[in-house]
Amino acid sequence: MLAIKTRRLLTPLQELRNAVVLIDGEDIEAVGLQANTPIPEGCEVWDVGDRIVAPGLIDVHNHGANGHFAREGAEAVRECCRWLATAGTTSWLCNIGDLEGIKGAVEVLRQGRGPGESSIEGIHVEGPFLYPKYLPGESTDPPLPAELSTYHAFLEACEGYLVMMDCSPDLPNGLELIRETRRTGVISCFAHGNADYDLFMRAVDAGMTHVTHTYNVMSGMHHRRPGVVGGALTCDAVMCELTADGFHVHPAAMDVLVRCKGLDRVCLVSDTQAAAGLPDGVYNWSGRIIDGEFGWTDVTLIKKDGVVLLADQDENQDGALSSSVWPIIRGVHNMTYQVGLPLKDSLRLASLNAARAAGIDSHVGSLEADKRADLIVIDEDVNLYATMVAGEVVFQSEEGRSVLVDA
Repeated sequence: MLAIKTRRLLTPLQELRNAVVLIDGEDIEAVGLQANTPIPEGCEVWDVGDRIVAPGLIDVHNHGANGHFAREGAEAVRECCRWLATAGTTSWLCNIGDLEGIKGAVEVLRQGRGPGESSIEGIHVEGPFLYPKYLPGESTDPPLPAELSTYHAFLEACEGYLVMMDCSPDLPNGLELIRETRRTGVISCFAHGNADYDLFMRAVDAGMTHVTHTYNVMSGMHHRRPGVVGGALTCDAVMCELTADGFHVHPAAMDVLVRCKGLDRVCLVSDTQAAAGLPDGVYNWSGRIIDGEFGWTDVTLIKKDGVVLLADQDENQDGALSSSVWPIIRGVHNMTYQVGLPLKDSLRLASLNAARAAGIDSHVGSLEADKRADLIVIDEDVNLYATMVAGEVVFQSEEGRSVLVDA
């Protein structure tokens, strides 16, 4: 058994001073004040002092990292698992947009977590049911209908591990696909669409309960045309993802989202791709990336100063950003120091809320007895000193990993 002592623990629903976490194997035995929680005789003690113990972070929208896309096979998935562990992410959903790419994730999910890895909890499919962005120079062909047969092919390929399925309700047959997604027990998510407010609410009535990367690639809010953003802000039936890397969404808009949704209905996501963890440069991802709208594309990306842009698009063009390169621990920092949330609440958006969004909060998402021993050790600035997954220390640094460095 292991006892982790700390002067500050965030569960994240509670803040405890002079606390202890007792860990037995892969699970948490007890959490409480040191004065009220006896440490068994012979127990190993790890005293982190003034550093903060918090729940491991959970990312329900992640395409890859460190040069690997999650769609590129089992070893690529495990490489992502290892990199995410160094960034404080203890659980995640593989975000994959094509049938062929599903195989590697399913293989890893069958085999289970390996040493030094974060834990994959399932698959999030963003694509192929996405309305085209129609950026300058791209195809102007009309979008393909959302075919139920295609959805069932994904459902079968995922072998029970499909957690979330994205769909634009403005696609032909989009609402019917949303109904089928919910009927088959998969979380239906809005993504990449130009639906108006009324169509968005019809999608909610059809069973949609989750909004992918809120604000990004969707119709914005105007006082006479509230759009998808207006629906997401005001509909209590939906959980809203937020890419809080400081580039995809302005801090004022992040603040608006939390003020409208409250602390229960927002979850932070990274939306990272293979460029996360790599140095600035030009990356040719041709043949490696699915655009989610028309299939394979020849894609060249430029990573510079914390963002990744499509090389053939103006940097000021809406839709030119290509995913993110920042793990969600950066979002925790930004929600605290750009938006002004207490650290406890920022952590909640990236742990317990994310676990609830994915339906996995029975075993992860908070520091509670009988949940898996997934936790991080950070400081007040959210620099990372240790990551633990299922009782295993998978990352440790005396100097701390800066939340402001992505590579």
